[in-house]
Amino acid sequence: MTYIISAPPHKKTSTYFRTLNLSKIIALIPICLVAIYFFGVPAVQIILASVLAAVLTELAIQKAFKHKVTIKDGHAVLVGLMLALLIPPEAPVWIPVFGGFFAIAFGKFVFGGVGSYIFSPVLVSWIFMRSAWSNHMTPLSIPNVGQLSDFMLENGAGLLIDVSPIALIGGLYLIYRKYIDWRIPLAFFATMILIPQTLLFLAGVFDLIQHGVLNPLMYLSQLFAFLSISPELPYAMVGILFFGIIFLATDTPTTPVTKTGRLIYGVLCGVLVFIYGYFGNYVDGTLYGIFLASCAASFIEMNTRPAPYGKDSLPEKVYKRIMEKIPEPLRFEVIK
Repeated sequence: MTYIISAPPHKKTSTYFRTLNLSKIIALIPICLVAIYFFGVPAVQIILASVLAAVLTELAIQKAFKHKVTIKDGHAVLVGLMLALLIPPEAPVWIPVFGGFFAIAFGKFVFGGVGSYIFSPVLVSWIFMRSAWSNHMTPLSIPNVGQLSDFMLENGAGLLIDVSPIALIGGLYLIYRKYIDWRIPLAFFATMILIPQTLLFLAGVFDLIQHGVLNPLMYLSQLFAFLSISPELPYAMVGILFFGIIFLATDTPTTPVTKTGRLIYGVLCGVLVFIYGYFGNYVDGTLYGIFLASCAASFIEMNTRPAPYGKDSLPEKVYKRIMEKIPEPLRFEVIK
């Protein structure tokens, strides 16, 4: 009898890498159609130029180094499509052409290909072009969702991705099918809501204290305001934010593999995006914030891995370090 020995992880589902990429491409089709409707021919040119450049670059590199051609898995198409949605329609055609080339050649293959890169190829290419040709990569307008109708069609859209936040609803299907882990989007989105709500609550309480208000009902009203969704929140709820939450922040090679690590990573993304967006704008802030969070993904993963049997877990290590700083007569042992 012949036995086949292979290294883990072993295949447990019928989901293939090609299936994941094609599902994400299909989920992005609605936003592409809305962008074409809103911007017309320039949107078509940018999408086609970016996708073709990405596919041809991957084909040329794999042919040149005599690697197996993998353009059928759809990853190059997905990278080119996602990058195109981050380019303003006013940009010349050579911008998406260069962007597609740079994303595949430098963002993907320089780091070793699929599963090896530590930064999303889309973000690597966008940040390079944003730094090199800021005049071409700066949109003429910045979206500001203030009414419910803006979620359907944003007239102030500056990038292709900003034309309609609700058109990204296909991302919910990806979460439902478990093609992307729900932990990162949930933690990311919750953080983006809780931070401004908390700041508004603290500002209201501080204002009451400053004016010497002692009425407990006033403080109770501030608490109710904290627990409710403020009408001021849509300032950040633009298309690029939802795109970052669902598609960019969940790129598997750039995220922790542990469940706890993904929750922490999602919170970190939300914090960085809020800080950058608050002091700058949420168009650039979303992309830079996710890029910076990727720098800490490996550190988060290493510190959230389950401890081997007989070894201290991370909470136990933290607890013992704290106990070492406390004088011995004051110590109390809970974890031994």
